[in-house]
Amino acid sequence: MVSVSLPEKMNEEIKALIESGYYDNRSELVRDALRSFFARKSEMRLVSAVELYKKEKITISRAAEIAGIDFETMQSILKDEGVLKRGREEGDRKDTEELEEMIS
Repeated sequence: MVSVSLPEKMNEEIKALIESGYYDNRSELVRDALRSFFARKSEMRLVSAVELYKKEKITISRAAEIAGIDFETMQSILKDEGVLKRGREEGDRKDTEELEEMIS
């Protein structure tokens, strides 16, 4: 769960959107707002993907998917950032190849 403090004016606007039926609840509005944010701010998706990879929470394939770029470009970015680990790179490549075989 995430708790966020908002200015009163913004809270009023959110309440009005929910009361008008545009959103069912605050959570739906916040999810929509964050989706819009990431859609318009592609560099933020990349930052997020790099950070998640750095913390070993995702593979290169998943990082590329989050960032909206191809595997090789993501791999290059991770190398440039100095966070690509050789063992993980090979495992990520194998995961990607297995996934591609399953799809074919």
